[in-house]
Amino acid sequence: MMSEQKPILLDGGMGQEIYNRGGKGGFGEWATAALYEDPQMVREIHGDYIQAGADVITTNTYGTTRMRLGAVGREDGFEALVRTAGELASEAREEAGHSGLRIATSLPPLEASYVNEFELSYEETRAQFAEMMDLLDPYVDIYLGETLSTSFEARAFLEAAQGRGKTTWLALTLVDHGGTDLRGGEKLDDVIALAREYAPDAVLINCCTPDSVQAALPILQTSGLPFGGYANGFVEIPAAWAERGSVMQLETRADLSPEVYARDVKRWIDGGAAIVGGCCETGPAHIARLRQLIDSGE
Repeated sequence: MMSEQKPILLDGGMGQEIYNRGGKGGFGEWATAALYEDPQMVREIHGDYIQAGADVITTNTYGTTRMRLGAVGREDGFEALVRTAGELASEAREEAGHSGLRIATSLPPLEASYVNEFELSYEETRAQFAEMMDLLDPYVDIYLGETLSTSFEARAFLEAAQGRGKTTWLALTLVDHGGTDLRGGEKLDDVIALAREYAPDAVLINCCTPDSVQAALPILQTSGLPFGGYANGFVEIPAAWAERGSVMQLETRADLSPEVYARDVKRWIDGGAAIVGGCCETGPAHIARLRQLIDSGE
């Protein structure tokens, strides 16, 4: 059964959408280069998700951390790029005339995706999350810490968000193909127990296969927190992941059409999901189909 209150609909992927529209795909360029080479493309993608019916759009800041920019010699542009991402999302909302639409930050793994070893200390990690929040505060309504693989990252993000008076959503990434462990190896229920100490407004599962979101539902249902999910469209994230090769090394599923993805998402909504959307390799067509699902129930 669909819940009486409609789920909140997130947007879909940004970086892969940029690449699919002709943007660069290499490490340090994926998603980020569009901020200085083609900001209009970023604004248009935000606008397309708004047109598709998203309730929340997400800033193009997944690649704009100090560590990621430093790896490609662009750390000196950190503050300007983060602010540009916030401005583009705000401009898209203003152009759409959609005053009720909210903007979420993308606060990603600071060093690399899907890893469990870090150069930064805990205090440095917390401080760099806080720095990005400070820069994005004028533009956003929601802090979204996404694709986090460890309790180390989750705790640092949640601690940085404390006392700021904004909605805070924690999104964790799980192993693929129906697993419920975080990619860093920890148990989902253990990390949720830690997260509850910081009282996030929701806990989400993202950037894994749809069946892993489904497998996590029983744990999410007993968490006592609003929950949801947004899966990616990759075949899998391999264990031998090498971020410097960028997501271009990953194989995209040929069978995750908007209709197929909507069937997955309906199962999550029937299981109590309050927030749904799409991650890498889901686009405006997927979000438009989810809007139809949410509004009509089918």
